[in-house]
Amino acid sequence: MSTLERRLARLEDVLLPKPRQPVCMLSEPASDASAEEWAEYRRQVDEATARGDFLILLVPMKPTESPRTENGVTYCGTELDALALKASMLPSKRGNKSALDDVMKSLPGNVFRPVAQAKL
Repeated sequence: MSTLERRLARLEDVLLPKPRQPVCMLSEPASDASAEEWAEYRRQVDEATARGDFLILLVPMKPTESPRTENGVTYCGTELDALALKASMLPSKRGNKSALDDVMKSLPGNVFRPVAQAKL
């Protein structure tokens, strides 16, 4: 491989967009849901796994627990956590890192650091 070909390959690696893994977000049925609802949920999980999707499952969790990933599946306890994770995996429409980055950069306002107050 010539020097020019190596340089072109490096440039393409840096500049061309990387293929993104499809994201599938599912919500676990209620514990008292019918057997049909659970079967449909399991079928959707199996299909997403077979397709190779990045799987986000919204499941009941304690409020103190944070999202966790096990066996290629990410479990989230709140819809906000799941949506933020999904947005972080979607492509940006403004040239940022992700759709979540688009949202964060579009928020107006300033960030103020906490300041210790002098004791009176």
